Amino acid sequence: MWAVGITALAWVASLFPAVVRDPNAYFYSNGGDGIKNYFVAAYFMKYDQGQHFSGMNYPFGEHFTYPDLQPLVSGLVSGLRLLGLPGADYAIGLLNLLVLGSMVLTPVVLYAILRRTRLPVAYAALTALLIAFMSPQNNRLDGHMTLSYSCFVPILWYILIRIQEAPRQKKWYVAYGVASIIMALFTAYYLAAAAFFLLAHVVVVAWQELPRRKQHAWSVWKWLGWLTATALLPLLLFRGWLWLSDPVLDRPTNPFGFSLFVANFNTVFVPVMEPFMPIWQRLLDTGEPNGEGLAYIGMVADLVLVLTLGLVVVYLVRRRWRKIFRPVLPAHLRVGLWAALLLLLLAMGYPFAIPGLSWLADVMGPIKQFRSMGRFAWPFYYVAGVYAAYYLYRLTRYLRLRWHWGAKASLLPLLPLLALWATEAYVHSHQKADRIGDVAEARGFVEDANNYTELLSWANRKPADFQAILPLPFYAIGTDKLTIEGSGESMYQSYKAALNTGLPLVAMSMGRSSVGQTLALTQLFSSEIVPKTLVSLFPSTKPLLLLVTPHPLSAGEQRVLAMSRQIATKPGVTLYELPVSSLAATSLPQERALAAAVLPTLRPRAGGLLVTTSKGVILESFSQGKDRRGRLTPGAFHEPLNKFSTLYEGPLPTPLDTGRYEVSVWVNAKTGYGLGNMQVKQFTGDNLVDHQVMGAAASTEVSGDWVRVVVPIRVKAGTNRISVLYENQDLLADDLLIRPVDTDVYHYIGTGKSQQLVKNTYLLGSKL
Repeated sequence: MWAVGITALAWVASLFPAVVRDPNAYFYSNGGDGIKNYFVAAYFMKYDQGQHFSGMNYPFGEHFTYPDLQPLVSGLVSGLRLLGLPGADYAIGLLNLLVLGSMVLTPVVLYAILRRTRLPVAYAALTALLIAFMSPQNNRLDGHMTLSYSCFVPILWYILIRIQEAPRQKKWYVAYGVASIIMALFTAYYLAAAAFFLLAHVVVVAWQELPRRKQHAWSVWKWLGWLTATALLPLLLFRGWLWLSDPVLDRPTNPFGFSLFVANFNTVFVPVMEPFMPIWQRLLDTGEPNGEGLAYIGMVADLVLVLTLGLVVVYLVRRRWRKIFRPVLPAHLRVGLWAALLLLLLAMGYPFAIPGLSWLADVMGPIKQFRSMGRFAWPFYYVAGVYAAYYLYRLTRYLRLRWHWGAKASLLPLLPLLALWATEAYVHSHQKADRIGDVAEARGFVEDANNYTELLSWANRKPADFQAILPLPFYAIGTDKLTIEGSGESMYQSYKAALNTGLPLVAMSMGRSSVGQTLALTQLFSSEIVPKTLVSLFPSTKPLLLLVTPHPLSAGEQRVLAMSRQIATKPGVTLYELPVSSLAATSLPQERALAAAVLPTLRPRAGGLLVTTSKGVILESFSQGKDRRGRLTPGAFHEPLNKFSTLYEGPLPTPLDTGRYEVSVWVNAKTGYGLGNMQVKQFTGDNLVDHQVMGAAASTEVSGDWVRVVVPIRVKAGTNRISVLYENQDLLADDLLIRPVDTDVYHYIGTGKSQQLVKNTYLLGSKL
């Protein structure tokens, strides 16, 4: 075991020599989720404490479970800071070394498992290293760093093996539960994997042992009860803790990707790395693998499973059912193999992927929160690797005992297979590691020299002059309702500025963020007519520090930039001061003044509409809708199913007009699913002449819980019919408006003294 650990340490050091020499100087990734993982953990270590992360989503912040900041590690270092120890200064290096330490520990744990699978010392040591360095979790090193702790699943399996060897020793049940909770404080996916893997063992043990031990059925049931409790209790404790400590009540309940981010044949059994992948892609026409389902077991394990399937066919022909369901294997491997297969099916989306059973996902809300189901294929990878090692060793014994091959001769079939396995492990580990040494930016990211505090000082300003940082381009990622991606440079520079100055970000890139809070942040970029509710929640009247990186800005971002005053600049970044009062100002007074001048000159049309040109318009308020959750008045269009909903089907508002039109509708963001997309089709007779599609996820026009989706069109000559469709599940829509872009539409809602004036579906206030 020491030899395995030392060999693993040497191998990791050879893969990441620069990181090992100077762990504080390197990132595994300087973009996307990789740099975000560094930022949230380092910010928490440096500035936060308790269970509240303040670095993003200002002024709300976030519960520390959701930003991927590795709460156990960040919390411990934060505690050291409160004791006066400078742990936060080494945040990047600590995170780097923890992951590399996990890579060193993984083959040690696998060696212990292989030895308990009755394999010889040297052979167990070699195969443990091969399995470890082909781990699919190593692929997550430069993305979701919390998912790259490759030792966690083997540790869980090792404890399960000890439970099966000594069912009455309760210390191993306690160890499994404690390990599950500790791993959950890195990311909740490990807690779910621990529970599902153990529950799969419960199913297999019940299936295999109860029929055999009818006279001792009670003892089996009792054992199954202990196993079930060990699986569920950590889940319940973790969920209860979140319920007590998390104040947010409107996190998304149906995150995107549950049916997409799954494992499949290509991600588990087909090579996913150069130079092998293109060969198999041409042979099997597999296409690109889904990154969230990667759990490739290797060509040697593939061969072993093919040979195993051949044996299964033989047993079927000979009707030796027992050999299929209870193969001659060590007990923990026999049970573990079947349990891993069950978990692989779950990772592939079953039973939810079976036609007619998709509704099961809707009644299993907690499972649906783990939208990347493909990650649950990892236990199958490790079990398949151990099974392949055991199978090949048994093959050599079979050749010696049954066919009387000599000791050396019996190894001949094994050597090329081990060489192939080693080649894949080498390629697999190097292709990821070879890119790491190029990202030596960490010191410049965290140190004060040449950083944002210094840049502000050139303008005679300091971080305390501001209350938060607003990055442009703006980003808001995490609800699966709105997904405003900003730019990679905007994220990188804003993370760097926040970590250096201590100012939080008026932006977010997290998981399962509050829908209402995200809408409030995004509303800052809505049009001037919309009051910005977030401004009243700011705890200070200090200005915001606007951080702008070179990238095309949206109209809303340009409007915010125009309110600001430049204070400092450096290559690639410009800083502005944004007064909060400017954000709070609206154009409502001007709009009401304009309406007061225009409305007396307009003649009412059908439905009480007041239109500024002679052109036709269509306004549908869905006041007769059965669903009364309307936006401005009771009544709205509601479609609970996942389908294309027809919001309008009919002639153009103005026949023969070929001008530019705007088709808009408000959709409610607090429903069960995402916001989908709106589509506008133009027809000449039955012929489709134009088709425009606009997704709602990037919309920034927000009013309360409603998001405005706009599809601009130019009417084609000869068009005599248009169709407005909306694709979504649980769609709640209101105030559909089809109007020429040079035409404004006014109308009143309410009665008597409570009448309110509306312009182009925007509320202007009390009747003039």
